Amino acid sequence: MATFFVSSTNNDFVILEENDSKHAIKVLRLKNDDLVDIIDGCGTLINGAIVDAHPKKAKVKILKKEKNKKPILLGLAFCPTKNNDRNDWVIEKATEIGVTDFHPIYSQNSERRKFNEDRMRKITISAIKQSGNLWLPKIHPLISFNSFLEQQHIYNHKLMAHCKNGTKSELKKMTNNNVSQIIIIGPEGDFTSEEIENAEKYGFKMISLGINRLRTETACISAISIMKLG
Repeated sequence: MATFFVSSTNNDFVILEENDSKHAIKVLRLKNDDLVDIIDGCGTLINGAIVDAHPKKAKVKILKKEKNKKPILLGLAFCPTKNNDRNDWVIEKATEIGVTDFHPIYSQNSERRKFNEDRMRKITISAIKQSGNLWLPKIHPLISFNSFLEQQHIYNHKLMAHCKNGTKSELKKMTNNNVSQIIIIGPEGDFTSEEIENAEKYGFKMISLGINRLRTETACISAISIMKLG
């Protein structure tokens, strides 16, 4: 069944946005009385039926509505790469896996210090429609690494990955999906020793993702996959 996203589901009827209306009526060839699913990114799942197959403002009658429990926090703080396609991929796949909060950051060795939040939100919407995830992740503003550390984090487990030598624990031994978690993934130039020491002062535990040196986007997805299942 086709799934569409709306920002509000408080009424007896829902009007699909123009792009979704066009996709539903012109591409999927849906017509009156056809059934669709509607999500709002806040845990609501609606089963509805099209009552006005308008290609610009399709109208859907709400047949059933259910509210789902908010997931346990799973945060990903990462330094966006200079390649936008790789950043898009991180956001898309991490949303599908179940990240609840994205914290884009820049560190001393970051190559990119801009982050298009609107573009990333569109990617998260597409990803939850595809994956069946009912909660839209929160995309926090891009800030410096040190400013990020100084925030009052509400995560029970605070983890960080880097490639430098030092005492580290295997991620699979440090993760617990029954409590809130966050992991920091650095730029391809890695964090500086000073940044690592600073993170430890703020309670972040250093972890290893294995013996291979991973790209930022690979490290992000590998880490949160383990954390989601662990």
